[in-house]
Amino acid sequence: MEARGLYEFTANNPDELSFKKGDILKILDSSDPHWFKAEFNGRDGLVPKTYIKWTKPEWFFGKILRQKAEQTVNKPGYPDGAFLIRESESTPGDFSLSVKFANGAQHFKVLRDGAGKYFLWIVKFNSLNQLVDYHRTSSVSRVETIYLKDIPKSQTFEVQALYNFQPQEEGELQFSKGDTITVTDWTDQNWWQGSLKGRTGVFPFNYVKVPAETKQRLKLT
Repeated sequence: MEARGLYEFTANNPDELSFKKGDILKILDSSDPHWFKAEFNGRDGLVPKTYIKWTKPEWFFGKILRQKAEQTVNKPGYPDGAFLIRESESTPGDFSLSVKFANGAQHFKVLRDGAGKYFLWIVKFNSLNQLVDYHRTSSVSRVETIYLKDIPKSQTFEVQALYNFQPQEEGELQFSKGDTITVTDWTDQNWWQGSLKGRTGVFPFNYVKVPAETKQRLKLT
């Protein structure tokens, strides 16, 4: 994903990454509440979140399991091509693409070359954003014709946190009382998936308040 530098940042430690205002960085990991892992000019390192402008794409779901990705894209009513990009389970720092097709899901590893460019097959891109845009009109599969399509926005809604929640396991979403969370998956009876401030994860559904009109529209109990 792409981000733009809001201010100049000079690295103070070996694991940090220097950049200038206006520079375009690639976000590799957004799980830390204060730092991004990013790449710039072929180097990667940590950058403070407050120094860059980054809007998390709706198609980026962070650290979710392959099985959960399949459940997310393969919901009734979703079109073939409904997709998400997630962080690779087997290779930290890499990404995988999960796409609905024919009542199932197909998974593609997003490859990178020595220059840091992303690709699925032959055509290479400077960012995941460019790769996604290209495959909206060019098939992601060489066997079937599958164009990427956004998960319907009507399937997300906002809730307000009733309590603080501190994760106990990897993949859980930390939040504070009063935070507004965007729910992206509520099929599990006990744990919902959502996003907050560029982070994505699961959380206990009884820690949040759902607006009455949303409950009625989605027939939630």
